[in-house]
Amino acid sequence: MASKIIFSLFVLIGVGYVFADKPTQVPRFPLDLDLPPGQRWTAIGDYWGKEQLRKDMNTVITRYIPKALIPALDLIAGDIGKYLPSPYKEEIIGMAQYADVELGQLVGLNVLYDISAFCTSIVAQDTDGVIWHGRNLDYDFVDVLRNVTLIYDAQKNGKTVYTATTFLGYTGVLTGMKPNGFTVSVDQRNNGSIVENLVEFVNALLLHKSSFVGWLLRDTLTHQKYFHDAVETLAYTEIIAPVYYIVGGVGPGEGAVITRNRKTAVDVWYIDIDQGRWYLVETNYDHWNPPPSHDDRRTPAIKAMNAIGQEKINDKQIFIVLSTPPVLNSGTAYTNVMSAAHPEVYNAWTRHVTQ
Repeated sequence: MASKIIFSLFVLIGVGYVFADKPTQVPRFPLDLDLPPGQRWTAIGDYWGKEQLRKDMNTVITRYIPKALIPALDLIAGDIGKYLPSPYKEEIIGMAQYADVELGQLVGLNVLYDISAFCTSIVAQDTDGVIWHGRNLDYDFVDVLRNVTLIYDAQKNGKTVYTATTFLGYTGVLTGMKPNGFTVSVDQRNNGSIVENLVEFVNALLLHKSSFVGWLLRDTLTHQKYFHDAVETLAYTEIIAPVYYIVGGVGPGEGAVITRNRKTAVDVWYIDIDQGRWYLVETNYDHWNPPPSHDDRRTPAIKAMNAIGQEKINDKQIFIVLSTPPVLNSGTAYTNVMSAAHPEVYNAWTRHVTQ
């Protein structure tokens, strides 16, 4: 698989890129859903230890959560049962107690992760009708996030309900798979600065009780079984921030990019072989508009997909596309590949790019 592909030194002199990258396997754990929510993350947290976890969380909190928002976050934390649903409020309380961080700060961390990612997601159909899905997740504070990236298999009665890649301390899901059902990733829909988005996010939460972006995805992985049910839920459930949900299924045509505002879907864009669309590429801009020249990851990804072709596309080739600069860049926290039709393929690597 991708770990056998050498990316330790990736040089493209012709396009001006010279960078080193060392993909590192993400640790994987079971998450026991039969435990009380407040206790579910303790065993995983022990892998890092309380001191390291507290340090990493505090680094992100102090660097990136605006001080002006702390009173609103404290208000939510002070009456968390009013503003946040189960099991998320109990999981957040449990993790805050475990890591000895302020509850309002951990609520803020969950808000920040939901709206500050810059990403590239690809969903593709091969000539046998199998759907392949890959994504890069990019953040400004990637140096810290690489330290707490993990895969978990959420299990009930010893059976895996869904698999997800996440950051310890974050209760939502931005990348996940329902085995033999569907795969999903979330890309931020570019809509202003992080500070502006945080303010709007918290206000919407206080006033409307809309779902967190990552919580809706996790709920969908938990309760839905099939691609079309997942698309319906993710397209039309009210959320707190505009995003793109990228969904892959198990059969022909089961690939979609859902462009969301807070209330509903603006557009649902499907794989359509008859129209020549055997793959979809989504970054952080509406697919019907050109991406900005200063952040065009879409065009290099499209060129790489076309060079590979539908006949050769698979998880390994998706990894290669996601390792093409600037699709892969110094802000990439991890690369994930998956296929709901082949759950054993699910894997993720942290990326350590220097340019």
